Amino acid sequence: LSPGKMGSHRAQVRSLLWRLLRTQKKVFRGDLPIQLKAREEIFSKFRQNKSATPEEVPNLIKEGNDADEFLLTNVIQAEYNPETGNYTQKIRPEHTSEGDAPQGTPLERK
Repeated sequence: LSPGKMGSHRAQVRSLLWRLLRTQKKVFRGDLPIQLKAREEIFSKFRQNKSATPEEVPNLIKEGNDADEFLLTNVIQAEYNPETGNYTQKIRPEHTSEGDAPQGTPLERK
């Protein structure tokens, strides 16, 4: 997607690009190699679609918004602890829904 060819969609495309870049920084905080890979993927998708017609742009914007939402709500970073052999998850508020058990609540086995 190229903001120059989008006309009335220019601001939406620019906003989507910056939002995706902020989201990848937030989701992959502390993992520079993954941040760089995600950033390159974002720019690659925008370059790939820079010749999109004005009719295609709304669908591409929707796809970008869906990708942003997916990253925020479905991607969880985990950090390996060699002392315990376990992973620690970095849960953000976006990962929980109203009615979810608070973090640290033990799960019951049935």
